[in-house]
Amino acid sequence: MRAAIVGTGFIARVHALALQAIGVEIAAVCSRTRDGAEEFGTGRAYDDLSELVERERIDVLHICTPNAVHAAQAHAAIARDIHVVCEKPLTVSAHESRALLAAAEERGVVHATCYHVRGYPLVEQMRVDVDEGLLGDILFVHGRYLCDDVLFPASGWRVDPSRSGPSYVVADLGTHWLDLAEHVTGQHVTAVQVDFRSFAGGPLEDYAALLVRFSGGAAGTLLLSAGASGRKNQLLFECEGTMAGLTWDQERPTEMLRRPADGFRHVVVKDPATNSESASRLARYPAGHVEGYGQAFRNLFAAVYAAVAGREHAPFPTFRAGHRGVAIVDAAVRSAHDGGWIDVEL
Repeated sequence: MRAAIVGTGFIARVHALALQAIGVEIAAVCSRTRDGAEEFGTGRAYDDLSELVERERIDVLHICTPNAVHAAQAHAAIARDIHVVCEKPLTVSAHESRALLAAAEERGVVHATCYHVRGYPLVEQMRVDVDEGLLGDILFVHGRYLCDDVLFPASGWRVDPSRSGPSYVVADLGTHWLDLAEHVTGQHVTAVQVDFRSFAGGPLEDYAALLVRFSGGAAGTLLLSAGASGRKNQLLFECEGTMAGLTWDQERPTEMLRRPADGFRHVVVKDPATNSESASRLARYPAGHVEGYGQAFRNLFAAVYAAVAGREHAPFPTFRAGHRGVAIVDAAVRSAHDGGWIDVEL
């Protein structure tokens, strides 16, 4: 398998490490400048994606660029029957993501949105717990995603609407949490009511509070902030049912708390010897040996490349999941502007 990466920032390097771990050749890298691509240190360097997809024989394009260019770059690959892995949010509007999903399905390419959180073993264990009825009926989910990026002057393109799109923290942080909530509960977000604030004084929200309605009747609350001092990437997720609840925190990814209503709460550790079969397949090391962020990407990409090769593979988030995320962002932006509940329009 041969891949190309467009973008050379932090997340592109995460993709590169995960690809190397599963034995995928990185044949080419594209950046805004050829020097930037050469500094990446692997693959042939390009400063024009059109030239790259025309000259290189690649199987998959990994899109690791600012949000506003995702759609055009993905379409360029799809037009040449190149499979695509795209960072989230998939695009900057539901109109764009809808068209991108249609194009990918029409051409029959494998398409994935990089919701890497699904790749953690204990996230899969939570999904299994819900699916097997351990929690009873799901009543509500709640949590937060906090970081402190906006407190530093070099926050980068994410605070620039021309590159980030109409949202900062809902698009950048919230889409991860909301996809996790849908994945674990098996329910889809149908409507949101949102409060946006920009405590840093920028043009996009760096704080958002969301009320959420789900298709199966569950309720949700979500707090997002890029201005929480000392919080680097806390994605906290809690799921409450009639019989039990679950708690998981990305900052401590190898532990999950089960909270039965009529018994002792207990910590479930990442352990391939005791976790569910599907969760165990996502773990590579014995209990007590930490694995997390990088391995979650590796798990996602392993499933994608198995699909590209036509082999049996685990489920992974496609452009359909990415489109859902963008549609939720659109609804959140409308709610923040107009007030009240806004339905998610697919």
